Amino acid sequence: MLNKSREKLQEIIEYRFNDIEVLTTALTHRSYATETSRKNCNERMEFLGDSILSAVVAEALYLRYPYENEGKLSQLKSQIVSAHNLSGWAREVDLGDCVYLGKNEDTKEARQRESLLCDVFEAVTGAIYLDGGFENVKKFVLKFLDSHKEIIITDYKSRLQEIIQSIYKELPEYKIIKESGYDHSKKFEAAVYIKNKLLGKGMGNSKKEAQQFAAKQAMKNIVKTE
Repeated sequence: MLNKSREKLQEIIEYRFNDIEVLTTALTHRSYATETSRKNCNERMEFLGDSILSAVVAEALYLRYPYENEGKLSQLKSQIVSAHNLSGWAREVDLGDCVYLGKNEDTKEARQRESLLCDVFEAVTGAIYLDGGFENVKKFVLKFLDSHKEIIITDYKSRLQEIIQSIYKELPEYKIIKESGYDHSKKFEAAVYIKNKLLGKGMGNSKKEAQQFAAKQAMKNIVKTE
């Protein structure tokens, strides 16, 4: 079944691997590698893909927005390569159905988990680079980026701060309450408080991203209590 999914994936992304083993590794979760005594999982490719994605997106934004300053370009890039956005791109090509997972990990929910989808998207990006070079991986990433011509920066922290100041006349406080994962693929959980009252939590690939999602959740909770 997964082999058929692997074939279908190559058709969807419009790239056929010269070495199918490279794609197989990109789709192999650590749990499956451990269970089957497979030598490689996708974590190294995920590390590589993360850097390749940043390079492709940075170049695309530089060319698309010739008059924007460094700060605006950085905000745009951060939003595009966020776990939330990359997991959305992964869902567009049904990447969750293609991942090799260990039996204890293999659930419908796990295959749609944001962190897993983000990681495998980065790994596939790294795999295409290794198998076909920069131009092929650039085509792969730009298909997703070009399908979203308008990029809107969503700064939840700024919006939450305005709301909190209008209600409490104070600033919200953010704390990183959890860190997990390996050094090259850290995950962070942030919480936002006002007067020691928890308003929301959020997960992200960086502390800033986690804080943004905590602010987003906080705004939803504030609306519910109004």
